[in-house]
Amino acid sequence: MAIKQFSQTDPAWKNKLLGFDKTSTIGSYGCLLTSFTMCATHYGADDLTPDTLNEKMKAVGGFQAGTAFIIGGALGSVVPGMSVDYRKGAPLTEIDASLAQGRPVIIEADWSPQAGLQTHYMVVYAKDGDDYLIYDPYPFPVKNGEIRLSTSKYAQIAGSKDPARIITGCFFTRGPMKIEPPAPPKLDKGVYASFPVYATADELAIRSQPLVSDFTLLKRVAVNTEFKVLEADAVANAKIGQQNQWLAVKAPDGTEGYVAAWLVSRTKNAAAPEPGKPPAPVPVPKDAPVVKTNVDGLKLRSRPDNTEATILKMYPIGTELKVLEPASEVKRKVGVQFEWLKVADVEGKQGVVAAWYVSIVSLGAFGPEAQRQTAAPSFSVEEAPPLVLRALEDGVALRSKPFISQQTLITRLPKGAELLALGRQDTAAKRIGKTGKWIRVRDVKGNRGYVAAWLVAERPEDPAPQVSPKDC
Repeated sequence: MAIKQFSQTDPAWKNKLLGFDKTSTIGSYGCLLTSFTMCATHYGADDLTPDTLNEKMKAVGGFQAGTAFIIGGALGSVVPGMSVDYRKGAPLTEIDASLAQGRPVIIEADWSPQAGLQTHYMVVYAKDGDDYLIYDPYPFPVKNGEIRLSTSKYAQIAGSKDPARIITGCFFTRGPMKIEPPAPPKLDKGVYASFPVYATADELAIRSQPLVSDFTLLKRVAVNTEFKVLEADAVANAKIGQQNQWLAVKAPDGTEGYVAAWLVSRTKNAAAPEPGKPPAPVPVPKDAPVVKTNVDGLKLRSRPDNTEATILKMYPIGTELKVLEPASEVKRKVGVQFEWLKVADVEGKQGVVAAWYVSIVSLGAFGPEAQRQTAAPSFSVEEAPPLVLRALEDGVALRSKPFISQQTLITRLPKGAELLALGRQDTAAKRIGKTGKWIRVRDVKGNRGYVAAWLVAERPEDPAPQVSPKDC
């Protein structure tokens, strides 16, 4: 991840006043400002420093009046397209998903063993196993700020190496990114295996290095693509089918690179379905794990293949989906790039979604008992499609009765949550958007109740597939 390091205690600006405060300096309290600066360089602001960001934020009212409290929402006025979203606690799956998308995360931790929380902010730029790699803005020179979270002073203060106990909050960052295509390596040394191998998964990546990253991707190929193996038989045989092993190959078009050895085989995959054909539906457990989408326009696909032919449907950010896999698989896959999850939406439509663009809502109870509780879809494929609604705001209430009261609250829904209208569809459709009206609905978890008609809208038709982020 391309991030320029800065230290808040750099002599060039450590004594500069922070924001509009009359006593606080960048060196003493500028960790968040400095972390914002580092992340801004990732989104194209190469000429920014903590000093210049401080002045630019002051010019756009980016600090609370008379104080050093920075207003993250003003960043977009200084760095076009950049935004931050603060979350309390340690949402590790969302942090992992953000890192997998190439977006740094600013974490909050306690920097002092004194009672209470003394907040300090740092930039997470990579994950390493169960650990995180951090740029700490306090040390100078900046090289001293490259640390592992588990071995940092913040882990000692928290009394744990567990990131969930060290991290007390975080800022998720977004912004424009430019990824330069890597140069293809020269791997053909005249040594070849006596057999070819075949891709066992669609959109198998050929990479410039044996490393999963946006910055190593050369191209993707279809399932059953035949490769020439650029390694001797003994070496290749020891790798094929093995996790964390990489094979040097040449594609039919001459592209040389590395492929994941666990995703190739010496025989073709006879079970590969045709593109665009939905998978056979399976029973949906009543208490299956639930995930929600972290990006807008996430695609439900017929199989793990990011070509347009496999798109079944698209979801807005915040849509909740039931996962048709065990909780152990959900925990393993969510936030991990190039993993896919089998899901079902509120309409019962099934397919797969990119696991690195969702986060866990609940893990449910996926097993024999849950399977026995499975409810059949409330409509058949021959019937007219049901009326599907979407929550227009975050926290829309689902209520047991059509009136506002603490006693009627069943749950609160995220913005974009999809709901099935129950009862007469034409009557429900006439109520959409009308103040004082209520609509009886069912959410993806099976909860039934009423939502305020003025806080929902009918789900629009999916737009025709366009050129869009491939991994959605």
